[in-house]
Amino acid sequence: MKIVRCPKCGKYIHKAVKCFHCGNTAGFEEISGSDVHENITQEYARMDILIEDKKYDEAIALSYTILEWMPNLAGVFWFRLLARYKCSTAIDLICKGFPCDEDSDFCNALDFSVDEEHSAYEDIKETVSQIRVSLKKEISEHEYSSKSATDIMRIKKTMQGEIERRKEKLFSLWSDLEDAEHSLYALEMDCRLLMKEHQTGLEKAAQAASAIKSEAYRMEECTAEKLHSLQVRMEYVLQQSESSKDSIDSMRKQHPWVKSFSDLVTKRNEKVRLINSEISSLSSYERTVQQTISEIERIESRHKTALIAADKYDFMNAVALLGTSAFNDVLRGAGVGVSSSVSIVPGEKFSSTEVDETQSGDADDEMDMEDYYAAWGLSED
Repeated sequence: MKIVRCPKCGKYIHKAVKCFHCGNTAGFEEISGSDVHENITQEYARMDILIEDKKYDEAIALSYTILEWMPNLAGVFWFRLLARYKCSTAIDLICKGFPCDEDSDFCNALDFSVDEEHSAYEDIKETVSQIRVSLKKEISEHEYSSKSATDIMRIKKTMQGEIERRKEKLFSLWSDLEDAEHSLYALEMDCRLLMKEHQTGLEKAAQAASAIKSEAYRMEECTAEKLHSLQVRMEYVLQQSESSKDSIDSMRKQHPWVKSFSDLVTKRNEKVRLINSEISSLSSYERTVQQTISEIERIESRHKTALIAADKYDFMNAVALLGTSAFNDVLRGAGVGVSSSVSIVPGEKFSSTEVDETQSGDADDEMDMEDYYAAWGLSED
């Protein structure tokens, strides 16, 4: 491993094709590195090649052999850090992110390094820390803009008024329907009373006819006088019956109450239709509100996940959320002058062989939640 000085920006970096700060590709000044024990010179050089060839597991295994001879060799810890995060260059590691304050390999590389090499590690630490801060801010701003792109703001402004308007309309329709039902009931009672008179006439005519029939059956002899009397009475009964029947038929066809009743039925049915339509519209509005709330919950969940990951120096979720262009803007803000080319897969797992297990746990999760709410200026309660 070699440290070089970029002639363009003056930064000390690990030897690479391009300076990740300014993008310069030529004129690098090589700085003499740490002395390596002669018994592991070949192994140390091979470890560099293994990293370059992306044979990360072999590089990690070889690191133990080298550290047996030189436990304070900073470059070995740097190589192993790259291997654990499956990175072949410093910019790849910077883009993926790593806990530079807690990672044992990086802390050892920083502690055991001197001069220009130490400056290179300090520069990486400062860059990663700045990216972390900028990403957390960018995630919070992206969450706000994502929420603003939904209907939540419009719903928040109009929902109370919309509910009141719909409630008033429904109450008005219910009141109109109640009035129509009361009018229908009153008119129906009046019609029943009017019809009752004529129905009573029909019933009396039927009773009279039945009585005449019974009287005729009981007669032993029917004189002309009695026959005439029965005929006269029967004709009267028939006249009564026909009169009542005609009156009922006339009422059904011509009485103004019939039209009033029909109009009230039409009005009642229209109010029922309007109420059903308003209820359907209210259900649709409720679904819209619920869909928006669900969308907001999804937005919050995704951004909280990315924010917690970024707080742990895992930048991959943030890149997946924000996009490469926004991430490159963050890199430039942190002094990285080249675009990210690392393949970032959310949820990718790194080798845990050398990762401190103390970097995860309930205490960290609790702190992450506090950071999430603090980023929005909210109390976790």
